[in-house]
Amino acid sequence: MAKKAVGAVRWNLKRLMDERDIGSTEFARVLKIDVSNVTRWRQAEYLPQINEKRWIQIVSAINYICESRGNYRMLIQLDDLVEFRNTEQRDFDVDYHCVSSDARKKPASEQKSKQKDADGGEESTIAA
Repeated sequence: MAKKAVGAVRWNLKRLMDERDIGSTEFARVLKIDVSNVTRWRQAEYLPQINEKRWIQIVSAINYICESRGNYRMLIQLDDLVEFRNTEQRDFDVDYHCVSSDARKKPASEQKSKQKDADGGEESTIAA
């Protein structure tokens, strides 16, 4: 049963890249990741499953590209990339069934591979 939820965490990567004329290929090259990851991130309307370190790397990459072009007024902060819209309504599937904590645990090796996939599959050398 779908319910209306109020509030959304918005992912603004596409808008930020478009405003700064940053292409997916250039962005992927700076982050040293596959361009398909950037494409997926750009298409996300809501927050994609990536970790905090990657968010900071994304902000750093955008700022690095802006600085290399001399666009110092186009630099961004982390809260430009992710914003909370407290008045936005959206359909939200609410599942009230709880699973025991033991059922949620996964082997450490499976958790690492899932995290690597969620982060884009490769590590980046952009420093925060």
